[in-house]
Amino acid sequence: MITANRRTKKTQTKKVEAYLYKVKGVALSNNRYRWGVDVFEKYRRNYIFSDNQLYSLGLLYDHLVMFNEYKKNMKREKVKEYLKEAESIYQSILKRNPKSHMALYGIGRVWSIRGNYKKALLYQKRAYRLMQKLPRKEKGALAIGALYEKKCDYKKAEEWYKKEFSNLKNDFGTTLNLFLFYKRRGNYNKAQLYRPKAKHLFKKEFKRETYRGLGIRKSKFFKGLSKQLKEVKKAKGSG
Repeated sequence: MITANRRTKKTQTKKVEAYLYKVKGVALSNNRYRWGVDVFEKYRRNYIFSDNQLYSLGLLYDHLVMFNEYKKNMKREKVKEYLKEAESIYQSILKRNPKSHMALYGIGRVWSIRGNYKKALLYQKRAYRLMQKLPRKEKGALAIGALYEKKCDYKKAEEWYKKEFSNLKNDFGTTLNLFLFYKRRGNYNKAQLYRPKAKHLFKKEFKRETYRGLGIRKSKFFKGLSKQLKEVKKAKGSG
């Protein structure tokens, strides 16, 4: 939990900021969430963290559960502990800034992982409304679509995925998730409609300077998405 006195901590140097940014990227692209959490916690003991960095730490905690909760090596006590820690971090951000869409988004994700989709939707929709007031529209509809998909309300899921796509047509994640939604539904005809653009944005995305040195192209994430794009290309339309 967040109990350390901020006044006893040091201000981060640019080198520390850059290192933590890289750690987050490596952890997310290679499913090394436990390692990422350990590094962030080590630095949190000594340095003042921005809200963005706290959000990143919360994200690493909840992803640690999201991708391991059904594995035998993840004990129920650990699942509860990690999710509680993630929620505590998001609540600490929200306490300072009640209009933090990041914090609301994170809490919504925690409730989604816990399986309470109704409560998750309340937070995600609050976050979405705040995002729409920003000068540059942020993602938000995507998470709501994912929640409706988990609730097996595929009509509403499609509606929200498309809403995000209409706002951010040239965004890699937005296009990719609409493509993957149709693939999961077994609708390869519609998936094919978005595959060329998803493939184009996929290649373009990881040429960005942001990803240099993160080993993205060798990651399971990159290889997995490449495989799914190829699968749909080879598959016959199934309507």
